[in-house]
Amino acid sequence: MAFPDSFVEEVRRSADIVRYISEQVPLRRMGTSWKGLCPFHQEKTASFNVRAEPAVFHCFGCGEGGDVFKFVMLRERVAFPEAVEMVARRFGVALPDTPFQAGPERKEREELLALLEAATEHFARNLWTAPGTKAREYLHGRGFKKETLERIRAGAAADSWGDLLEAMKRRFPPHLLLAGGLVLEKEGRGHQYDRFRNRAVFPIGNEAGKVVAFGARSLDGSEPKYLNSPESPVYHKGRVLYGMQWAKDAIRREGRVVLMEGYLDVARALEAGVTEAVATCGTALTAGHARLLRRFSEAVVVNFDQDQAGQKAARKSLDVLLEEGLKVQVVELPEGHDPDSYLKGAGAPAYRQRLQDAPVYMEWLIRRAAGEHDIGSPAGKSAFLQALLPSLARLPSAVERAAWLPTIVEAGALDERAAQEELRRALIAARSSVSLRPAEGPARPSPSRAILPAERWLLALIVKEEEGLETALLELEELDMAAIVSGPILQAARATAERGERVTLAALSARMAREEDRRLLTEMAVAAIPTEGASPLDCVRQIKCWPLQARMAALEKEIARARDEALDALLAEKLSLGQRIAEFSRAETLSP
Repeated sequence: MAFPDSFVEEVRRSADIVRYISEQVPLRRMGTSWKGLCPFHQEKTASFNVRAEPAVFHCFGCGEGGDVFKFVMLRERVAFPEAVEMVARRFGVALPDTPFQAGPERKEREELLALLEAATEHFARNLWTAPGTKAREYLHGRGFKKETLERIRAGAAADSWGDLLEAMKRRFPPHLLLAGGLVLEKEGRGHQYDRFRNRAVFPIGNEAGKVVAFGARSLDGSEPKYLNSPESPVYHKGRVLYGMQWAKDAIRREGRVVLMEGYLDVARALEAGVTEAVATCGTALTAGHARLLRRFSEAVVVNFDQDQAGQKAARKSLDVLLEEGLKVQVVELPEGHDPDSYLKGAGAPAYRQRLQDAPVYMEWLIRRAAGEHDIGSPAGKSAFLQALLPSLARLPSAVERAAWLPTIVEAGALDERAAQEELRRALIAARSSVSLRPAEGPARPSPSRAILPAERWLLALIVKEEEGLETALLELEELDMAAIVSGPILQAARATAERGERVTLAALSARMAREEDRRLLTEMAVAAIPTEGASPLDCVRQIKCWPLQARMAALEKEIARARDEALDALLAEKLSLGQRIAEFSRAETLSP
């Protein structure tokens, strides 16, 4: 049941977050916060913080954070409406007598989720009755136990053009069946028929366990071998990982996530007790996937198939994972094996040892490049090094790059000075590439980019709902926020101010599309950052001045190397920049 915003706000005001969490997590008061051991990951030193004002929690260990509703969602593994209801009952807030009429978008999402749940039940019934004979024989033939198939809610699509359609159309309208990707429509005729036919079906759930899509394997050799649901209002394939609803607790417990390719790889891992495994849903790994993984762990162990396609996909996935600042290892299985076959043949202990021994990604890349190129020839040596340079240059630490270079030199029997020169050129090329990004669009900051002091103060003032906040935010422009860590938060805050609404922590958290932005907000809320003497307007002006100061520092270096006309142009730019920076300084001095 959906609730009106006014009721949700009433429950939020009535709830005592410290009391609620302390009933489940032992807390000790430390200054303005309460601290304890995080319930969402294993730790020995308390990094879990709760504050009464503002009413938020945040763990500096795993990064989880939010309001009392988010705590309930994580702790009880329920969706938002259920969390609101649980908190309301706990603090004696009467539930609405009449159902709330949700807006059209929310209503469509709820109807789609109900449809997909009904379809899941239909496919599951098929699997254990006559229509599912072929699917059942296939899955049992692969050695899966009935308990495992029931746990993953495996099902069967009958060898029929209208089996699911006939079962669903009595309860759900045709347009909803189309929106959910369960049926197709003959062009120009308006006639619908089942998308999934004669296939073993695997429901794909979101983090809360709600079915949002299906993956289906062909049973008669027809192509494609795996057919997946199209995207829909409830399913965005670049942000959903198969198995996350089962894996998230184990990921926190184990301190890592195992990334696989297929549904049956994850099913086999579950059956063997390796419950921290997830898989991509028939698509390449995306930045959205990587951000989802980083919510639960910074350590990812990649285990794709050992065939050429699987290893190629693993190589591409590394770049995506590394861009999000994740620590990556790569499992190496015997030739011809995938996680499913290896776990079935060798067992869980042997597989866990493989996970333990998995080399870090650079070691795996070096070994792979050495096997793919003839390092006995000059051309092969060059190709070997060129295959590794992009990953080596991507490392943010010069110390780490220097540590890996001797290993690469030894593996490829290279000349060390020549390798160092090639790395130097690669670094220059990488920096040039980064410097060109603003012409195409503002570059997002890397996960390791430090937040500016002015950003930190402004976020703290947002948390405190400081007077004059809305007026100050209106001075920010898109370019001011494009390349700073808190950009998405400040964009949402400014949009709220433009609508004439009050900027609050709860309102902003609800509007954040990215989990890392919500985390940053809750981190600022529990950090109790001192803001004496700082005003929202001062912070905004410092943020606007920051790119000018950064450009000024770069200009100083360029001027030292420039000559003649180029020098004159740089000096003119420096003078102009200096005047603009001085204007900001005067504005801060004159501000009341």
